[in-house]
Amino acid sequence: MRVDPEVNRRKYECEMKRLVDQRSTLEQRGIFVLQSSAYPHVELFYAPRNALLLLVPAVSTPSWPMVPNAMNAIEIPSLAGRGFKARFDLSDYDILAPSLEFLDPWTNVLLPYETMFRSLEFDQQRGAHIVLLPDHPITHKPFLCLRGVREYHEHPQHSGDDWFLYRDTLSLFSMVIALWRVTLDIVRPQIILAPNAGQLQVQVMWAAEAKA
Repeated sequence: MRVDPEVNRRKYECEMKRLVDQRSTLEQRGIFVLQSSAYPHVELFYAPRNALLLLVPAVSTPSWPMVPNAMNAIEIPSLAGRGFKARFDLSDYDILAPSLEFLDPWTNVLLPYETMFRSLEFDQQRGAHIVLLPDHPITHKPFLCLRGVREYHEHPQHSGDDWFLYRDTLSLFSMVIALWRVTLDIVRPQIILAPNAGQLQVQVMWAAEAKA
């Protein structure tokens, strides 16, 4: 099923207008609508703000013996995660959910999963869990496994969770904010330095923080 091109364009323009109208709200969160946006695509730059957290082994002193595996957390305010470009494709919107790709803002090529940030969702039952996955079975690209994203609803494992259940309550704006929340808002990059067999081991982690 396809949307009439004129109807699709009007829906696209309506969604773009809302993003422009809410520009100040988006920019306060580090989300910037790019001038390269052109029908049927919407391109946004996401600028990480949460500072890098460095975890190093705690040093023991005579008055404060070291607890095994204890770590000191040092915030490095001048460093954060890597910024990225999100390209939403509104072809056949809103019969189909917006499609989403992640691009290098410098080269405009698809980001390889190995070089990307990690996106996490947090809930009380499951805790923190990754929602940015490396290989979609149809597109074979990294994809955001989140309701409201086309790749989520077209995944065989989500065949019972149809986009039509949410199309009246989810908009492009709500998905732009949802992407911000699971990539920038609750997520903080961490580097762990720890001795291992006489050498210093470096481990990179992404942690999700519960927020109201």
